[in-house]
Amino acid sequence: MKATKIRSLILKIITIGIILVVMFFVIKTLIVTVWLSDSAPTTYAVYGEDGRIIKLIFLEKNNTLIWYNDPNIEFNEVILTHMRGSYATHYFWKLWYIDEPGISFGWRIYPEGVIPVSMEIEVLKKYSSGMGESTFPKMGEKFDSIILFKDNAIEFENMKLEKERTDPIFVQDLLLKAG
Repeated sequence: MKATKIRSLILKIITIGIILVVMFFVIKTLIVTVWLSDSAPTTYAVYGEDGRIIKLIFLEKNNTLIWYNDPNIEFNEVILTHMRGSYATHYFWKLWYIDEPGISFGWRIYPEGVIPVSMEIEVLKKYSSGMGESTFPKMGEKFDSIILFKDNAIEFENMKLEKERTDPIFVQDLLLKAG
């Protein structure tokens, strides 16, 4: 008789524990934090061994300049984009939940020290010069990307871009070209 009551009590405790864990994951998933760019421009860049350069310059109001330069073929391209994003939800250890369009299972394991952000990126304006083929989407197109923010770097489209000093003259020049 006592063993049955103890077994019943243990099953109730386990059931309540499972319900609480499921509620924790479900409720935490419903909390969304919107990404906003800083008011001061922030530049991240990667310099290829072959001379090619890609820079992302986050501007105010969630606008971003993405610049690509290939000096080998004298090709430059810049797009002005608007980024709408939300931070992933961190649970514990390296487990995150990221809400991304087209993905039904958003649980991911990310390295320590990164903050994932799911972005919808819309190309507002585009400029290119030189002999190369465009590497960016057309004006008006949208695409999704997960950007991993670190202390002094980001990972974007499988590239690691390091934070660098923002050159305001360079930014103004790109804005005029994308214009």
